[in-house]
Amino acid sequence: MSENSLSIVFHGVRGSTPVPGNATARYGGNTSCVEIRTNDQILILDAGTGIRGLGEKLIAEFGTRPIKASLLISHTHWDHIQGLPFFGPAYSPNNSIRAFAARGDGQKVHRGIRNQMDAIHFPVGLEHLSGLRAVEEFVCDDVTFGDFRIRIAALNHPGGCAGFRIDATGGSVAYLPDHEPSASDRKLMEFAQGVDLLILDTQYTESEFAAHRGWGHGCLANSVQFAIGAGARELAFFHHDPSHDDDQIDQMIERGRELAGATGLIVNAACENRTATLFEGVTPKCPTPSLLIPAVATAGLPTEKVVFAVEAFQPGEPA
Repeated sequence: MSENSLSIVFHGVRGSTPVPGNATARYGGNTSCVEIRTNDQILILDAGTGIRGLGEKLIAEFGTRPIKASLLISHTHWDHIQGLPFFGPAYSPNNSIRAFAARGDGQKVHRGIRNQMDAIHFPVGLEHLSGLRAVEEFVCDDVTFGDFRIRIAALNHPGGCAGFRIDATGGSVAYLPDHEPSASDRKLMEFAQGVDLLILDTQYTESEFAAHRGWGHGCLANSVQFAIGAGARELAFFHHDPSHDDDQIDQMIERGRELAGATGLIVNAACENRTATLFEGVTPKCPTPSLLIPAVATAGLPTEKVVFAVEAFQPGEPA
């Protein structure tokens, strides 16, 4: 990865339950897990079943070298933690996987990941994850964490859920994994204002949403409206419904692009093993989807200078 670039890799994009099979092969059937890197630092957002494949990738990449990464847990519903017992790097004491929760959620997150590895559910206890450090809480909602600035916002979801905004020299991404549109969305739009990539819960079509109000998930039309209001460059539908096959997600993208019209918003859907790469001071003058082209293809695009201001907020502890 180029120095001062920001790389976002989707390892799990599905909501509620994993759905492997031919019908979901293109977008993927694993549950929530996103990897973000800048320079030599690794952030992992959530530990759904997609984290198993990420673990295999990291072991192959690092070999005998220790793996250091920070895992941000948005909440402890199964589809966001169920892959952790299968995350290979967590079983080696040579590795350091630091787990983080939003302010006030540390005990809840620890209890959630411990309970799913209780003997009544799983044969191996949490104590065997010798590379996984104790859950830490962010002391505030705006911190500098190595080369990342991380901001945290509460989302509208039963039982609670944290959304994360990550800014680095290369660009910015907002991860809002489980969220139902609400009266507080204007404040949340300010939180996500101007991000390069908005990863947003878009589990339902407009017709489906009417029958699922109160379930804590987003709707296609609202997602597009939210992204436009936030001034995001690119929207990635996320937390795909387990009943949606690849063709249905294709149709949702087409509908989303119709709704976006001439606003300039790029509309895509999160796709497993698809990478978005953002670069310092470089942005296309014409809308170019970062999720649909190889990173090297951006080198020849017309560019203009963009400055991403990263302020120092304590604590300034590196990942």
